[in-house]
Amino acid sequence: MGICCSKGEEDQELEDEEGGFPWKHDAFFHRQLWRAGISMHTKQGWKGANQDAMTTCQDFAGHKGQIFCGVFDGHGPLGREVARHVCDALPTKLSSSLTLKTEEDPSSNTALDPSNKPDHTSLSDASDEKQLLSTWKNIFVKTFEEVDEELRQHSGIDCICSGTTAVTVVRQGDHLIIANLGDSRAVLCTWDSKDRPFAVQLTTDLKPDLPSEAERILSCKGRVFAMDDEPNVQRLWLPDQDAPGLAMTRAFGDFCLKSHGLICTPEVYYRKLSEKDEFLVLASDGIWDVLSNKEVMKIVSSATDQSKAAKQVVERAVRAWRRKFPTSMVDDCAVVCLFLKPAPSEESRSTGAVHGDAKAKPQAPESFTDSFRKALGDGGGGGGEAADEGTAAPWKALEGVARVNSVVRLPRMGAVLTWRRRSASLEQDDED
Repeated sequence: MGICCSKGEEDQELEDEEGGFPWKHDAFFHRQLWRAGISMHTKQGWKGANQDAMTTCQDFAGHKGQIFCGVFDGHGPLGREVARHVCDALPTKLSSSLTLKTEEDPSSNTALDPSNKPDHTSLSDASDEKQLLSTWKNIFVKTFEEVDEELRQHSGIDCICSGTTAVTVVRQGDHLIIANLGDSRAVLCTWDSKDRPFAVQLTTDLKPDLPSEAERILSCKGRVFAMDDEPNVQRLWLPDQDAPGLAMTRAFGDFCLKSHGLICTPEVYYRKLSEKDEFLVLASDGIWDVLSNKEVMKIVSSATDQSKAAKQVVERAVRAWRRKFPTSMVDDCAVVCLFLKPAPSEESRSTGAVHGDAKAKPQAPESFTDSFRKALGDGGGGGGEAADEGTAAPWKALEGVARVNSVVRLPRMGAVLTWRRRSASLEQDDED
C-alpha cells in the first residue's frame, strides 16, 4: 500500500545485534522515500524506550500519487506499544474506509478526489473546498473513533493510563487534508508576496490551557491545573486523584480519562496548495517544545541534502533540549518532511536525469510494509538509532516531573478495578 520499510531475516539480525532501526542502513529504502519527496527521522530520548512512531504510504488507498504521512507520540507505561499499534492500524483502516465509501457511493469519489472533476469546474470555489473538508472530516473522525475502540478492546495492550497523539496528512494533488489529535504539529513553509519564506502552522496544539478544551474537561468533572515544579504546563487529572496528569486533551487510549474530558475526535484541516508552498513538516512535541516553527522552517529549507532534512531537525532539537532544559531528560523526537516540489535525487543528477522525467529508466517495483512497527520488529528490539542510542530501555519514571506528557503516578488499583467494572457494565448495557 505504501512506501515505508521492508525487513528480511538479515534486517532482523541487524536489529537484534545493534538494537536500532534496520531501515537506517537501507539505502534503497531512503532512495524510495526521497523519490516520493519525503524525509523522515526519529531519535530516542533519555526517558527509556522510544515512544514515537511514524509512517508514510504512497499511492494511498489505491489512488495514484496520493500520499499519507503520520507521526505518533506515545506516552505512559505502554506508550510505545500504543503508538506502534495506532501507527499500523490507522492508515490501514483509513484506506479501507475510503475504499468502502467509494464502493458504496461511486459519486463520492469525486468529492474525495477533486482532480476527477471536469476541467471547467473551479476547485477554488469555497463550496467545493467546504464539501471536500466535510467529506474527509467525517471519514477521519469515524476512523479515529474505530481505532480507539479497537485499542480499548485490545487484550495485549493495557491502555488505561497509556496512549498516543497523532498528526496525519493526506496529500491529494494540490489538496492537503490534515487530522490532528493532541499536541504534535503540522507546519507548512510557503512564500509571501515579497518572496520571503515564512511558516504557517496548520494545526492547533490541543492542550489543557486552551479555553475550549478546558471547558469540556471541567464539564466532565475532570480537573486542570499545573504542578508546582512546572507552573507553565497545565495538565488533565482525574476528579479525585492527582493522576495521570496528561499534557494534552485529545489522544488515543488513556481510557481512565475518557469519561472526564479526554476525547479521540481529531481536528481536521484543509489547505489548497499553491506554487508558493514548499514543504510540510509533521513532528512530535519533542521538536516543538524547543524549536519554533520559524527555526524548523529555516533548518529544513537550508539543508544541503533535503533527503536528510528531518535528521538535521532532530539533531538540532536534541542540542536545544540540552541547552534550554539542562535538568530535564531529552524527549523522543520524530519528524516527517513532505516536500511538495522535491528536488532531483543524487542518483538522478549523476545520470543527468531529472526526478520524474519520463525518459528515466523505470525502477523495478518493490514490496514495502505499511509502518515502522514492522521494521522495528514485534519483539524487544530497539527503540532508537543503531549508531548512537543503544538498545531500548523500558519506560521509566522521571525523578521530578519536567517536560513530560504524563506524570508517573498511576490511579490506585481500586480505581483501576472500578474503571474496569464500569467499562464492563457499560458494555453489558450496550449488549442488552
